[in-house]
Amino acid sequence: MNPLWKESDKTYVWLFNVGRGLSICIRLPNNLGIIYDLGNSSDFSPCSFIESEIIPHLDKYSESRNPAQLVISHPHQDHIQETKEINENDSFDPGLITLPHDKEVEGQENEKLDFSRIENSDNKDLIAEYKRIYEERTPPLQCLDAQKCEEVGGFVSYGIFYMRPPEVDSLHPSNDHHYGNGVSICLYLRHNRHSIWITGDVTPEVHECILSGDKSIEKRLTYFSNQPEDTPADFHLKTSSQLSPKDLFGEHDLSLLVAPHHGLESCFCTALFDSIPGGKPLLNVVSEKRHLGENDGKVDDRYSSKDYSRGTYVDIEGGQHHKRMVSTRNGHHMLFILGHDSLRPKVILRKDPYDLLNLK
Repeated sequence: MNPLWKESDKTYVWLFNVGRGLSICIRLPNNLGIIYDLGNSSDFSPCSFIESEIIPHLDKYSESRNPAQLVISHPHQDHIQETKEINENDSFDPGLITLPHDKEVEGQENEKLDFSRIENSDNKDLIAEYKRIYEERTPPLQCLDAQKCEEVGGFVSYGIFYMRPPEVDSLHPSNDHHYGNGVSICLYLRHNRHSIWITGDVTPEVHECILSGDKSIEKRLTYFSNQPEDTPADFHLKTSSQLSPKDLFGEHDLSLLVAPHHGLESCFCTALFDSIPGGKPLLNVVSEKRHLGENDGKVDDRYSSKDYSRGTYVDIEGGQHHKRMVSTRNGHHMLFILGHDSLRPKVILRKDPYDLLNLK
C-alpha cells in the first residue's frame, strides 16, 4: 500500500535519530527524493529504513535514477558512516552526487578538497568508501535540473551553498577539524511560506561568508515552480546571480534551522540569526550527540532561548508541546511537513520511525 505522502503535494523532511551524526531524507512534492548525509547509529540504519520504506515509493529522476540526489555535507565520520551501504546496494542509484571532492575538473581546480587534512589511520577505510561514491562521476556540483522534473504547485525551490575548500583552507590554515567542518555544503529549501536551512557542521567563520554570498561562495538554485523572469538556464549548475541565503531569509523568513555541528557551542553563528528577520527562526532543530562522557560537548542554550527562536507547537508522541528547540537526544526521529497554508510547518516527533510514514 502506498503511504499518504506519495500522493501529497507537500514536502516531507525526515530527520533521523542517529546520536552522534546527521541523516536527513527529503521527499519533494514532485515525489523526488534527496538524501542529506549518511550518519547512523549502532541501533538504527537510516539507509536500510529509506531503502525499504521510502525509495520504492519515489519517482525516478531523469527516468532512471533514485534517489534524485545525494548530498554529503563533508567527509567526517559521523556524516559518512553509511557510504558502504550506498556503494554496495543497488537500491541506491542517485541522479546527482554532491559532496566535497578531489577530482581534477577543468575550470574547477579551485574546488579540490585536501584529503591530507581529513584522512587519518582511524578513518582510512571509511574515506576510501567515500571516494568510491564519486569515482565514476564528474562534477560540477549542482542542483536538480527543473527541466527534468515535474512542475509543482505553489512556490517550491531549493539550493546548495558552500565555500570552496581552498578558501576554507585560508580561513582555517592550521586546525584540520575546523577545515573539515568548514567545507560543509549547506542546503536551503522553501515550500510556500515554509523554509529550512540545513548546515552540516559549518564553522561560524565560513557560515558568515556563506550567508552573505561572499565571492568565495558557490551558489546553486533550482525553482520547481514560479521561476522568476530572466532566471539563467544554468542557475542549478554554476554561480551567477542567485540570491544569497541572507537575501532568501529576508524575502521569505526562515521556519526551521538544523543547527550546525549538532548544536554545539563551538559552531553557534550569531551572523546567522542577524540574517533572519526578527533575529529568530520559528524552530531550532538539533541532531544531538548522545552524551556518554564529560567531554562530549554541550548544546548551546541559546538555541532554546526566546531570544533565538520564536517557538511553535510540536506533536511529540501525539501530545502538543510548545518548543523553541527540538532534539534527537531523547530518542526521537522527526518529520517536518512543509507547504501547508498555515504559517507554521507541521513538526512531529516519534521514537518509532515507522510512525512517521503515514502522516499528512
